[in-house]
Amino acid sequence: MAQLWVKTHGGDWLRADQIIEIGVETVRAPNDSPGATEVIARLAVATGSGNWDYDRGNGTVGPSSRVLGRYPDGEAAQRVADRLVLTLLSAERNAQITFEDDDVLVRPVHDRTTFDTPYNGRALDRR
Repeated sequence: MAQLWVKTHGGDWLRADQIIEIGVETVRAPNDSPGATEVIARLAVATGSGNWDYDRGNGTVGPSSRVLGRYPDGEAAQRVADRLVLTLLSAERNAQITFEDDDVLVRPVHDRTTFDTPYNGRALDRR
């Protein structure tokens, strides 16, 4: 299987094999335009919170989620999410996946021509 890295909205990189679901969610921040929507990746990594008192506790645990991109409306976000899923399912070579406006871009993992190239690509085998 190809080794893929996906750039998040915050600028860090996720290993694609940790992504279990890609979807869209409406942004709830008050200073965003109405209808603003994010492309979300849910990961196979649990996150949550809990309260423990001696031998008892309660809390919540669920998959971690990361924002991959933010778009002005739900249609644009859904188009990007659909393209990303197709890209992840059809990848045959190691690659970096980034987003520019509503385009999903795929670069060879060892492409060092841009400032945002992930450092972690150096450890990957050249396929």
